[in-house]
Amino acid sequence: MKSLIILLLSATILAGCSNYGEKVVYDGTEVYYKDGATKTDADAVGKALQEMEFTDGTAKSVMVTKDSIYNFRMVTQDVYHTDTSVDINFQAVGYLLSNDAFNGESLNFQICDEVFKTKRNLYIEGSPKNNDTQELEKGVDDFEGVEANDTN
Repeated sequence: MKSLIILLLSATILAGCSNYGEKVVYDGTEVYYKDGATKTDADAVGKALQEMEFTDGTAKSVMVTKDSIYNFRMVTQDVYHTDTSVDINFQAVGYLLSNDAFNGESLNFQICDEVFKTKRNLYIEGSPKNNDTQELEKGVDDFEGVEANDTN
């Protein structure tokens, strides 16, 4: 009986362990960082997500890694693993992160499952650091209010 309890406890501990790296938390959003990304990078992402009002107190998880390019990985609902209808929104977030968190560097915006397995990748071309993002933010807000016209 004692060995069964130890076995179950070990399995629980191992199942709880992840290789997501270190993390910082911004208003309920976990920002993991590893593989070349630093705490400074994660903090910059967390602050940028706060500015976008993405961090709203609900539990969300993102990850930042860096190899030859920054990788911003976001856990999404399964539907977005194949549905491209909201890619414009993902791209806008990626562009703002490029400008506000990554000093205008290009990045990969990776749409992931609940264990950060990449399902799709959107390459985001870098932006000049001092580029005015207010016009982009206004454009995203305007786009959200647009309705399709029925031409029939």
